[in-house]
Amino acid sequence: MPLCPKILAVDDEPTNLVIIEELLGDEYDVTTLSDGRATIDVAKRLKPALVLLDIMMPVINGYDLCRMLRAERTLKHLKIVLVSANAKIEERVRGYEAGADDYIVKPFSPDEFRAKVRVFLRLKSVEEVDEFQGRLLTLFGHELRTPLTQIFAPAEMLSLQGPVSDADRRKLAGIILTGATRLLRFIDSATFLASIRGGQVSLECVATDCVPLIHQAITSAQGRLAARGCNVEIEGPPSLIGWVHPGHIFMIFDSLLDNAIRFSRRGDSIRIRIGADRTRPFVSFLDRGQGIDPDHVATLFDGLDVPDIKHHSSGHGLSLVIAHSLISAMGGDLSVESTLGRGSEFRVTLPPVQQSVGALR
Repeated sequence: MPLCPKILAVDDEPTNLVIIEELLGDEYDVTTLSDGRATIDVAKRLKPALVLLDIMMPVINGYDLCRMLRAERTLKHLKIVLVSANAKIEERVRGYEAGADDYIVKPFSPDEFRAKVRVFLRLKSVEEVDEFQGRLLTLFGHELRTPLTQIFAPAEMLSLQGPVSDADRRKLAGIILTGATRLLRFIDSATFLASIRGGQVSLECVATDCVPLIHQAITSAQGRLAARGCNVEIEGPPSLIGWVHPGHIFMIFDSLLDNAIRFSRRGDSIRIRIGADRTRPFVSFLDRGQGIDPDHVATLFDGLDVPDIKHHSSGHGLSLVIAHSLISAMGGDLSVESTLGRGSEFRVTLPPVQQSVGALR
């Protein structure tokens, strides 16, 4: 079941925030802020679909906040609506110049207010789907080229006149099989990601002890670990309960462990930390690999982000997008901290059981 859209309302008047919650709270996940200074940090953490900004606030006004939100790369599809009692045309123009999508004058009609919210949430969804499709097509063009070459070149050699030894035939057949397998895996992953984005994947969650699933992921990765000469160290309690879909959370753990193995140096130890931060359970996967370019970190999970398509490596980024999409849809989060030359930490924040009623609507 998909999450309801997140809305962030910022106003220094508590009464206005109460009104917005009453109007939108039954249909959307509404977070309110009375201190504009916290807006950017909260927006980056929540990733809301829509921000409602009061203009006249102390310390920092709505226009400046609007510009700051527009400058944040991770919020590029965010819809911003300014809310003000000032109905002057010049103030509206100033709002649009600051990057606002619309300008609502107080007092407003509740029906019109809700209608505008629905319109902008639909627009955001359409924009994200369009960009997703465009990036997916670009990635398809890149990812299909190598496996198709692996298939066509050996097939052409086998089709030529002339004797081919059994050993060469087996070698060429193996190359074709490798290319076809890679091609099929990518198509399956892309199709699954499209299904998640389209809300067609079951997300029925239950209270789940995630530690056995972590051990299951480690067991399934023994061959990959042995090939790299890596081992896994686990830190934390023997049990960690989250409100998750067991099959999907296992897939996430398996993908993140595979990612750590890929980028660990031969003989490295991979650490898995289990714990809770501010009552929210988490699982972290830490490697000591080459790290991630800081310019790439900010948009790593945004959706098929390939800063340099020519150097994108065999679809591993797609598995991270899938992992982020799945945990986000379950009400959790996937974040990363990385330092070049020192490695990366991917943290899965799980939705706690007590949050389950509010998280899935």
